[in-house]
Amino acid sequence: MFFSSYTPLFVLVGFRSAGDDGSTPVMVVAGLLVIAGASGTVLLLNQAKGKTAGRYELLEVEQRDADVAAYAATYLLPFLTVFGGDALDVLSLAAFVVFLGVVYVRSRLIYVNPVLLVMGWHLWRVVPLTEGADRGRETVRWPRYLLADTRRLRQGQTIQAHSLTDDLLLLDSDLTSDAAAATEREGRQGTGRSQAEDQDAW
Repeated sequence: MFFSSYTPLFVLVGFRSAGDDGSTPVMVVAGLLVIAGASGTVLLLNQAKGKTAGRYELLEVEQRDADVAAYAATYLLPFLTVFGGDALDVLSLAAFVVFLGVVYVRSRLIYVNPVLLVMGWHLWRVVPLTEGADRGRETVRWPRYLLADTRRLRQGQTIQAHSLTDDLLLLDSDLTSDAAAATEREGRQGTGRSQAEDQDAW
């Protein structure tokens, strides 16, 4: 997941090295890294969608797309401006990616990924309550990240999502929409029954 976040950097590195002497190996490696990063991301998402979706109530929601923009501006673009394509720059880039990868994995920022945003997935920080869990237990109220193909989530909303990792959920928009529609129908039916009972009482 983190590796694919550097896909835009690898694309730009390939373009920057074009036309330079000895640039062909750099371009080839950059192209292979782009393919590997994008393919890995798509494969991970498809595998997650194949898992059974769980039902969660969102106790807290916070959109974190701004973290993605900050990540790109802080770490990707500045490094690109000093990349010249020679062996020392390539070695420095590799060391930088490894170092930042360790930092991001340990700080739970691995899901801040520009590629996912380009693909239409928005990053949210949520506190989900698993369906059937005891509301009084604080142990179930721990924050997780949520990838959702929508910008509209609200506190108290019930969603269906696939668990990618212990820290990351993937929203299933189709199941969530179906569940919301079913809940709305049940609400209308309940209202209709209440009105009918009131009329009978009169």
